[in-house]
Amino acid sequence: MQFFENILTHYSWYGAALIAVVLILFIVQFYYYAIRYDRISRFRLLRRKVTREANPPISVIVVVRGENEQFLTDELRVLLAQEYDYYEVVVVYVGGDIDYYAELQRVKDEYSNMRLTKLGGNDRLYITTKQALNIGIKSAQYDNLLFTTTGACPMSEAWVSLMAKGFERGTVVVGSMLPMFETGGVRSYLMRMTEFHRQRNAAATTIMGRPYYAPRCNFGFTRELYETTRGFNHLNLDSGENDLYLQLLMTCGGRAAAVMSPRSVVGEHRDSSWHEWLEGMRYDSITMRYYSPLQLGAPRHEQMTRMLFFLCAIVAIVVMPLEVKVGAALLVLLRYLVVVWSTRRTAQKMGEKGVALHYWMFDIAGPAIEYIISLKHHDGKAKVWK
Repeated sequence: MQFFENILTHYSWYGAALIAVVLILFIVQFYYYAIRYDRISRFRLLRRKVTREANPPISVIVVVRGENEQFLTDELRVLLAQEYDYYEVVVVYVGGDIDYYAELQRVKDEYSNMRLTKLGGNDRLYITTKQALNIGIKSAQYDNLLFTTTGACPMSEAWVSLMAKGFERGTVVVGSMLPMFETGGVRSYLMRMTEFHRQRNAAATTIMGRPYYAPRCNFGFTRELYETTRGFNHLNLDSGENDLYLQLLMTCGGRAAAVMSPRSVVGEHRDSSWHEWLEGMRYDSITMRYYSPLQLGAPRHEQMTRMLFFLCAIVAIVVMPLEVKVGAALLVLLRYLVVVWSTRRTAQKMGEKGVALHYWMFDIAGPAIEYIISLKHHDGKAKVWK
């Protein structure tokens, strides 16, 4: 009691309240980075008990829109060269180019583990991603369905085998994605870290068995679970198969298995243009309006407490006596050391490199970038394929 009276005597009620707020906010931030996010680096899938068949056969499904030459020459070859004995690649081509389809057919003739199907399209009829995926699922011969996209490529030939370990332990499998920008620099770094931080929030929840999001290029589920739900939900959206539908799968008895390894990461190419990246992030954020407050609470709470901590610490450093200035500055430094330590460990697990040195930029700018993304909402209309 005497201790608190001394504090009030020296700093007044306002000063004491400021000290208390700085300490509380520091503790909250410490929880997020030292405990919640660090679960990712400490997670080991193989410690979980195998509950389904070992070495399950996998069907990798990918939708190709139009004449995507990079997919034909590079990405498809990587998908077909995975080091796993029991898998196939199901390509759903949405387009009308006869020559391109013939090229896909020639690749299929080279590889016995490739299946190919075709859907037409025109100005009046847009074939949604979910419609194309439905065709791919029906064409697949195996019951463990793994999804990826064009513009993305596994970072190793062990991708399918590692994701198969997830299917041995769960019916909903979530991997990680690495955004790959065309150029470097501060802007690309901040964009990269924004996506990394979003994934980190989602991965931490997935590890706790409550996934609400998966990278569109690296997730999967079983056919049995798919049939239980009678297919995709939110059919008015040409998105949501990797978050809204996953949330439905979990309410229908799905068991989540996170696959966290640098060799299970899928790299996804990004345009380094700030405008194009913002449009992409806004499009991916369309489905967030359907999230529950609990799913959005943790990421927003972390950002809010981060901003308040910086603000209160700055006020304490400016207006409080010397000993409080020093204490506040030490808390800021300690928090940042914990943040960098946790981020580096998590980044290594998720395939990211070189994040620690410049992370202070995103630590400060991250909430502002998320605010800029939220300033304008995407209309959600898919571009008509021609």
